[in-house]
This record gives sequence, structure tokens and C-alpha cells, in this order.
Amino acid sequence: MSERMKRSVLLCIVAFATMSFSYAQPKGMGGIFSFCGIGITYEHHLNQNCFIAADLRAETSELFLNRTDYPGISASLTSNFVLKEYSSQNGNPIRIFVGSGITAGKTRDLRKDDGYFFGLKGRAGLECNFERGISVSVCLNPIFASHMVIFEDHAVMKYYRNGLMNLIMPEIGIKHIF
Repeated sequence: MSERMKRSVLLCIVAFATMSFSYAQPKGMGGIFSFCGIGITYEHHLNQNCFIAADLRAETSELFLNRTDYPGISASLTSNFVLKEYSSQNGNPIRIFVGSGITAGKTRDLRKDDGYFFGLKGRAGLECNFERGISVSVCLNPIFASHMVIFEDHAVMKYYRNGLMNLIMPEIGIKHIF
């Protein structure tokens, strides 16, 4: 891993840690897992019906398909709104949420070269909170972005096709709410 990448990851970890101690509102931190990426997530609730989620992911879809030897990296920030809240038979709250935000990263696109992507990220999902401070979620995260590959003499910018894989590949999240 390059020195620049190590500094970027360390900066993101410090930012997540700083945000977790910033307000007295409920917060959550944990892992996210899907075919398209594996990472950490931080969730900060602004009120009962709105929360912000920040994610740092290793982009793994091309790695799992044996098209590259290393994963990419991405960061995103989304603002999410609770559409409906239900209660399970055990009294656990179940929330349906949607949101949108921004994302950027460096990864290999679907059967293309390594490059940088940046754009918009959508989010739609279902989350269940349990009594012991554990939250489990399932969501879809489509990314509508541009993918830029820089060569020695020119740069090529195209649509980021891996972002649409997030629309059909669900992401499972497990967080500790504190």
C-alpha cells in the first residue's frame, strides 16, 4: 500500500473517531458487507427521522471476479430520511429509509482500467434495531458517477458502470448503536 493511501485511510479513521464524540445524539458504527465492497460505516442521527451516514469501503467486485489483484477504495457521505417505522413482534423498531449523497474513490471499473470515480450515491434500505444496541440493515446503494482514467498523454472519462452493480447487489450492515 502506498504512503499516500495509508495517510488517506488514517485521515478517514481519525475523522470517523472525531465525529463519534461530537454530539449527544444516537450514533452507530460498524461494518458493511456486499459483493461490491467491504468497509466501515458511521451513522449519526440528527433527529428521529433523519440521519447521516459516512462510509469508507474497499471496492471488491473486480477483485472477486479475478480481474484485478487488489481492491479499490472509496468514501461516501449520504443524508437519509426515515419513510416509515414499524415495530416487530418483540418490540424492536424496524425502519424503512432512503437517502442520497456523494461518493468518490479510486478503483478499476467493470472490465476497464484503474481510475478515479466521483458522483452521486443513492440509498434505500431496511434497518432493525435490537435492545442490546445492535442494528442490522439491508440496503441498495446505486452510484451514478464518472470514471476517469489518466494515461501519460491524455485522460478518458466515462460512465462508472460498477456503480450500477450496487443497485442489484444488496449490502448488509451490522452496527453498534451508542
